[in-house]
Amino acid sequence: MPALFSVLLFCLLSGLLAGCRRPSAAQHQFTAPPAAAAPTASRPQLVFLTFKAIASPSGPAVITLLGSTVAAGAPKSAPEDARHAPHYLTISQLGAQRQVLAAAAVEHPLRRSVETAGADGALQRQDVRLPEAEFFVRLALVPQATAVRVEEVVDRQPVGATDFPLPTRP
Repeated sequence: MPALFSVLLFCLLSGLLAGCRRPSAAQHQFTAPPAAAAPTASRPQLVFLTFKAIASPSGPAVITLLGSTVAAGAPKSAPEDARHAPHYLTISQLGAQRQVLAAAAVEHPLRRSVETAGADGALQRQDVRLPEAEFFVRLALVPQATAVRVEEVVDRQPVGATDFPLPTRP
């Protein structure tokens, strides 16, 4: 019995040690991961922009860029154009010479039209003004764009614009 136990223990330890040995060079070859492709003009990119708007008692709102990120990808659908509304913001991508390369209009974050229930229970539209708001914009990035301009339009009249640099792209 002790001899059988010794043989079993020897086989068990041999098996464990065989599993722990290093593979030979013939058994294992290193394969380098594929190099990441550098972004090119033909590869679509998106820019994600986060802003904060603060209402001003007189004049245009104060708009601050909180963050911007460029990522690979294409928009899933075209953004809804808000130029039909009396109040909106135009987000324009600018080239090196400050020329407008592309523009989109979004709802004004501080001036909203909402439905409320009246005293009689009927729904009615009402304009609401907020003191401050954060908003997010996702745009298909124009490769030559170096900056973004946010232009505020109130009662269909432009009242102010602010330019922000775009992040550098890899």
